[in-house]
Amino acid sequence: RDWRSAVCASQVAILDWDVHHGNGTQAIVEHHPHLCYCSLHEYPHYPGTGARTERGKFNNVLNIPMTAGSTMEEYRRAFEEEVVPFLEHVHPDVLLVSAGYDATKDDPLARIALDPEDFGQLTQYCLGITTTLLFGLEGGYNFEAIAHSVAATLAPCLQLA
Repeated sequence: RDWRSAVCASQVAILDWDVHHGNGTQAIVEHHPHLCYCSLHEYPHYPGTGARTERGKFNNVLNIPMTAGSTMEEYRRAFEEEVVPFLEHVHPDVLLVSAGYDATKDDPLARIALDPEDFGQLTQYCLGITTTLLFGLEGGYNFEAIAHSVAATLAPCLQLA
């Protein structure tokens, strides 16, 4: 309760678009009814968690395993058919984004094929849910792709300012 008062939020959602499933984040969230967690991650891939059947004690977890080679077409479908409806149902006061950029096609350690510009569209989906967003920089191993991806992620937010 104290942390929710500190951030003036009663309902907090976490969206994780890093290539790796956030097993630690899910382990915390799945036992708290005022939190929800949605992860799009390459599967099968390290750490081997994040199956669709993992839903959390309060049905507050949505895992969307993405196959190697997934592009924005597959991400768009996942956002429109699953991510957005799940998060809109929660009505989060704040949306925390675990913004990993190892899902770019130029990343040497993963096999998802997003273009850096695609992250701007993902941000647009987030802004349709709430304008109270917090991005945490996570994975990514191609520094040029990270720079372009971060710029694309923040561009829609800067247009609101």
